[in-house]
Amino acid sequence: MSHRNITIDGGSAQYWRRRKQGFRLIREAEWALSLLERAPMYLHGGYDENGDVIPIENLRPYADMEDAIRAIEANVTAVSILAAQRRTKIGDYEIKAVTRELLQIDGYVINPLWGTDTD
Repeated sequence: MSHRNITIDGGSAQYWRRRKQGFRLIREAEWALSLLERAPMYLHGGYDENGDVIPIENLRPYADMEDAIRAIEANVTAVSILAAQRRTKIGDYEIKAVTRELLQIDGYVINPLWGTDTD
């Protein structure tokens, strides 16, 4: 995502639809995070031949959270809302599009060869 000029037309129905969509995506990610935090780590997968419970790892909440983050990153309005709030994470999930946007706004040069552990 490149630095861009955002036109705000408060009287436009399209502007408000985009804002509503952006806030909805953010709220869905926050809801997915709350479900992830409360979800059981394992599910009951039946019984083995000895009568012991077969645990199944519960991966669905993690997949839902990753889907929600990808949906935010694909939506320019949601990214701009989070950038305005300077929120680069929802829970422990980084929203890289927001980080890139903030770095460009603040005038930092982004080098793809730099890792997260470099100065």
